[in-house]
Amino acid sequence: MTTVEDSKTRKRRAAPKQPDALRVLVATAGDDDSVGALWVASALAAQRPANVLALGVTSPFPHTFPSMFRVKAPLAIDEASRLQMLGDVRECVRDIPGSDQWEKAAMLGWPGDIVTAAAASWKASLIAIGIGRHGALDRLFGTETAVAVMKHAKVPVIAVAASDRALPRHACVAIDFTAASLAAARVATSLMASGGKLSLVHACAFKGIDARPGDLVDLYRAGAKDKLDHAVAAIRRQSPELTVEGAMIDGSPEETILGFAAAERCDLIALGGHEQSLIDRVILGSVRTHVIRSARCSVLIAPPTPGDVTAWRTNR
Repeated sequence: MTTVEDSKTRKRRAAPKQPDALRVLVATAGDDDSVGALWVASALAAQRPANVLALGVTSPFPHTFPSMFRVKAPLAIDEASRLQMLGDVRECVRDIPGSDQWEKAAMLGWPGDIVTAAAASWKASLIAIGIGRHGALDRLFGTETAVAVMKHAKVPVIAVAASDRALPRHACVAIDFTAASLAAARVATSLMASGGKLSLVHACAFKGIDARPGDLVDLYRAGAKDKLDHAVAAIRRQSPELTVEGAMIDGSPEETILGFAAAERCDLIALGGHEQSLIDRVILGSVRTHVIRSARCSVLIAPPTPGDVTAWRTNR
């Protein structure tokens, strides 16, 4: 005999699992450089369930300041500075759509350290930060802070151009067929505007070398082309609403991806991150740093393992 409880149990089992809400931490100094990151967070929250935290960070007053100068107690100065930052954050997000539902907070410390620690504590699934452009504030919340956050964060990080007001429409992903680069492609698809275009770009070795049938260069290029075609097919199956294409270009990874992004007017560059070996941290880490310092569009760095991007495998 079927009971009411049995019926309820079957309904719970049959009901599709609802995707978990994204948790987007936006690091902001309450200035113009972070406005693009705030708008991207707003656009993400408009297309899927998302919780957003706008976090400001202010640097501590030097507690070793010479005592001969008459100043307030350092702790009082720090708290006043934190409250001022909180006010700046609230003012900065006031005109961002949906921001009345966001959490706002301000913390004291060094921005790179505080942002990564807060993201871990708040269980963020994405960090958004202004990319900056080598101005006086870069050391606080510009390019260098974005680089520091990307080196240590355990979740995807998007450094957003200040002029951005919407989700990317054309993204290019540096593909070297590692788990990191494929994860970057998967995350990038979930950040795209509907109907957008994703280009998977592979930087080919042996630039300027003519290949002969069957030699090492020919075999490498044929194998890379086959892998790229498989990657393109996999992303197309995952995101049929996007146009997905592949491109093989001779050159170093950084010059290839930057050149392609500029030529195709991409509004997002995506790369894999968190390589663990010393060589990877030195060589590949420098590629990421060079790209974020040189790019004229937003940059996404994604963690390498499939488990790290589970939150992004949801219906748009």
